[in-house]
Amino acid sequence: MARQKESFLSGAMILAGAGLISRVLGAVYRIPLSRVVGDEGIGLYQMAYPVYTMVLAISTVGIPLAISKLVAEKLAKRDGVGAYRVFQLSFILLLVTGLVFTVGMFLVARPYAIYVTKDIRAELSIKALAPAIMIVTAMSAFRGFFQGLQKMTPTAVSQVLEQVTRVITMFILAYLLLPRGVEFAAAGATFGAFTGALVGLGVMGFIYWRSRPTVVELLRARGRPQDSDRFIIARIASLSLPVSLAAIVMPLMTLMDSLVVPSRLQALGFEPATATALYGQLTGMAFPVMAMPTVVTAALSASLVPAVSEALALNDLNLIRHRAQASLRLTFLFTLPAVAGLYLLAREISAMLFREPQAGIPLMALSAGLMFLALQQTTSGILQGLGRTDIPVKNLLVGVLAKVAVTWSLTGTAAWGIRGAAYGTVIGFLIAASLNYAAMYVLTGSSVDVIAAVGKPVIATAVMAVFVRGGYDWAFRLSHSNTVATLAGISAGVAVYGLVLLALGGVTRRDFEIVPKVGPMAADILCRLGLLKR
Repeated sequence: MARQKESFLSGAMILAGAGLISRVLGAVYRIPLSRVVGDEGIGLYQMAYPVYTMVLAISTVGIPLAISKLVAEKLAKRDGVGAYRVFQLSFILLLVTGLVFTVGMFLVARPYAIYVTKDIRAELSIKALAPAIMIVTAMSAFRGFFQGLQKMTPTAVSQVLEQVTRVITMFILAYLLLPRGVEFAAAGATFGAFTGALVGLGVMGFIYWRSRPTVVELLRARGRPQDSDRFIIARIASLSLPVSLAAIVMPLMTLMDSLVVPSRLQALGFEPATATALYGQLTGMAFPVMAMPTVVTAALSASLVPAVSEALALNDLNLIRHRAQASLRLTFLFTLPAVAGLYLLAREISAMLFREPQAGIPLMALSAGLMFLALQQTTSGILQGLGRTDIPVKNLLVGVLAKVAVTWSLTGTAAWGIRGAAYGTVIGFLIAASLNYAAMYVLTGSSVDVIAAVGKPVIATAVMAVFVRGGYDWAFRLSHSNTVATLAGISAGVAVYGLVLLALGGVTRRDFEIVPKVGPMAADILCRLGLLKR
């Protein structure tokens, strides 16, 4: 079991590492992009993405997760040919749906811009995003297949290269097209999604081509097909539909913001351009920074689906509980200090990244939502691995309804303004995460060890908070630079949190060993220094 745990968590860490690089690159591109196109350009850029992510969720998200789950199940049952057939059928299905939705999005771009965003300038950005859908859908079939094999490296490599290409493209095109107008610059930036996806697909195709002889022969050697194509397609549909609906809920939340937030701000007396700029600060600056630490829990969720599916196919309830508890513990371990750091340095981080300290207002309000978003992701992965893909979508939908109500009420109130939209998001994720956790407990009996998973990280976070704020103030007095002081505060917080956690016994040697190659080496060094028990 220990070896299996390390395999499952190592895969999560590989994805987390790639996700962290992608998130950092995402933050990097937002810095020059916000400086090139300004708040208004960021607002146009963000107005195009809700419809894109919603279409992508319908056409892409559910099927790859179904692929990973079914491939893992079939391999556990020694149905290798069936596992490979799942990939073949899914690839064809995704290719067709991707083409249909690409054409559809291009056709609805103008009416969507006119009647939904209320800004005709968003049409260009929506059209620039449309071609990416077909490419992303094809690429997601490969990713689901490799994740079902519990091989996370191909996904990680393609993810990083996709983001690098995307960032380079959007920066160059935004800069070159700016003289034609901010709407052209925003459209050029959104086109980076297509070039990035094209490179990502090329990488996945190359890895598959290189590994195909050994992979296909391995699968064919593991048994005879047990299910017909019709049954496989029905299973894919039954698993993917609830997941796709759940994926729709997230962009629906963003779409609700695009409909509610600017209009409610305008009702308070803000000019349309100012309301768009505030909306850009919330969705294009604050939310991406808040969501950046969830790279770990997003990777955990992706790894949990095939890992829990495998344990379920083997009817091993203890292994399911073991993996669920390990993932929840890591969720608290990584997100608690991030919540505190974002709250304490919200304005400073916003000024450093975007030269827009005002974005720290919604970021500070959003910081608590990080914990609930992370828990929602982790518990969704567990429930989806158990085959209960319907539960997360229902719970997230309840959360969205609560978010809309809170956002509508608070954003239109002078005392809250843009912070009201941020608090609405926090409430939405709080409700969804709580309902997911309750369902997970009923199905698996897994619960959180409060002392090990929460108590020690909370103590370490409290000590860390003192050094984060103190480190910033000390460095600012010496350097008179917000960037230097912010980095100093963050560095001090990371170091202190790690040391206090080690002193409290909040991490073990096994925790280090889940990080490929580097982890065991770091564990040996810490053991020699007396900071970690063998």
